[in-house]
Amino acid sequence: MVTAIGGGPTLIHDGRIRITNKEEQMQVGGENDRHPRTAMGYTEDGKLIILVIEGRHPGIAEGANLKEEAALLLSLHCYEALNLDGGGSSCMLINGKETIKPSDKEGERPVPGVFIIRRKRK
Repeated sequence: MVTAIGGGPTLIHDGRIRITNKEEQMQVGGENDRHPRTAMGYTEDGKLIILVIEGRHPGIAEGANLKEEAALLLSLHCYEALNLDGGGSSCMLINGKETIKPSDKEGERPVPGVFIIRRKRK
């Protein structure tokens, strides 16, 4: 195994939108709710796509529902994609700087899982 990641629901499978919210017994009726979102996917040629959607800031950033999130990932040429955690835990730092404003009033909050991407040393 080279890579393993957990999350859900699946958003894209075999290059097509396939949201598995019901099959994975995730939140019932939550497919259309707009929230901050975090997702990962990859393209057929192996590029990793990381998506963080800002939300819960009325009039500025409303978030996305699962269908909107999947459509955005498909537009980025994802062949496979998975929703990760969302809501107040959605935040992306690049070189220690926030790229979106977290929806929690306190800002970033600790979560039990993170991923780190480092430049490969030559």
